[in-house]
Amino acid sequence: MKESATLENAAAEKSNGDGASLQLVKRVTCPHCWHEFRPEQVLWVAQHEELVGDTILREEPIRFLPTRFTLDGRAIDARDMACHAMACPACHLILPRVLLENEVTFISIIGSAGSGKSNFLAAMTWELRQRLAKDFAIIFADGDKEANWILNRYEETLFLPEDPEKPVLLDKTRTQGDLYRSVTINGQETQLPKPFLFSLHPGAQHPRAAKRARLGRIVCFYDNAGEHYNVGQDTALAPVTRHLSRSKVLMFLLDPTQDPRFRARCKAISADPQIVEPLQTVRQETILGEAAIRFRKHAGLSAYQKCDRPLLVLVAKSDIWAPLLEGEDLVSEPVVRDAPGSARQEHLAAMDMDRIDRVSRKLRQLLLTITPEVVTTAEDFADEVIYVPVSALGHSPEKYPERNGLLIRPRDIHPRWVTIPLLYSYARWATGLIAGVRAREAVKGDAVAS
Repeated sequence: MKESATLENAAAEKSNGDGASLQLVKRVTCPHCWHEFRPEQVLWVAQHEELVGDTILREEPIRFLPTRFTLDGRAIDARDMACHAMACPACHLILPRVLLENEVTFISIIGSAGSGKSNFLAAMTWELRQRLAKDFAIIFADGDKEANWILNRYEETLFLPEDPEKPVLLDKTRTQGDLYRSVTINGQETQLPKPFLFSLHPGAQHPRAAKRARLGRIVCFYDNAGEHYNVGQDTALAPVTRHLSRSKVLMFLLDPTQDPRFRARCKAISADPQIVEPLQTVRQETILGEAAIRFRKHAGLSAYQKCDRPLLVLVAKSDIWAPLLEGEDLVSEPVVRDAPGSARQEHLAAMDMDRIDRVSRKLRQLLLTITPEVVTTAEDFADEVIYVPVSALGHSPEKYPERNGLLIRPRDIHPRWVTIPLLYSYARWATGLIAGVRAREAVKGDAVAS
């Protein structure tokens, strides 16, 4: 095997398939522990079966900093075998190679226990796979199949069941288990959340397809248990919400059915069991307030400084409360497929920014009349707050005598507006991939979420 001196040289020589050499990012952020490092500091995972017993992950193959590479950019281990996997130099957890080639956009989803974060996340990613390809000629695909297997299982449960008539229910996200990984760092066992990684880049029909390597992004989501947003639940031993300070966009999922005032307003318009029957009451503004404290702490802000990242307040289960927002259609989505002028030609479809902003203003006023403390907490936290109605299921769940919890038949699931938070973020605060149109001109973002 011919050897190359450094990873940078090896990668620079490797073609991406269209004649252009791969370009590495200047800094890599590990989505497991959020350690930042230069690409040439990445560790490789030994391939030979005898090279087992890593210093941090004891029963796994050794991680090492290589000095020898094959011509196609793979490291060579101590037993002269070409390696395939890379790892973070801090936590030693495996990283997909694409993290060295594309910037990561971290997006944190905050919410109380039982607010429906897993349902929302599964519905959002499933719908994004369809919507982005069909309307925007953008590929939204798994950035790491192994990292995403739990979320893929969620999607299959809700949208690809063997029997669409058989009622289903996603398991509650636990504070330990499959969504977390324990590693020993500096002699201390630390629990880290598992990320969900997606690749976002122009498809072949996108007008900027030739620049897909430069415009491509890795989008990283987390599905924390709601209990992890309680006071005292983020510690050095379990830094499970440290991703907040890394996020370019923060999303707070507000569940109206956890508030008795909202339930009272909805009883006249809905027979949904989440409205009719007594449920747990949760002070959701305290969850958001705790997230704000953690963000300021880890971002080095004072108690009076506001977050400079946009905060999207996602008001869930809009299929229940939509009639309260009079005059607004919360079923059809604000995606313009026949935008006049260059926006249509450049981006195939565009976001209706005027409609989203109008709904946001009306939704803010509704929340002020029912749950004003949520609005004041959100706007004390972030400089810019957008209010977005979403419904992961689009249909009321039902009770079944032989089953615990509220279940829904997959054939009844019709998500509403679940893609809008991400699409709006890219149209408003990023450039190059998704356009937004207003009454007079297309929106031109300034790269906050790029």
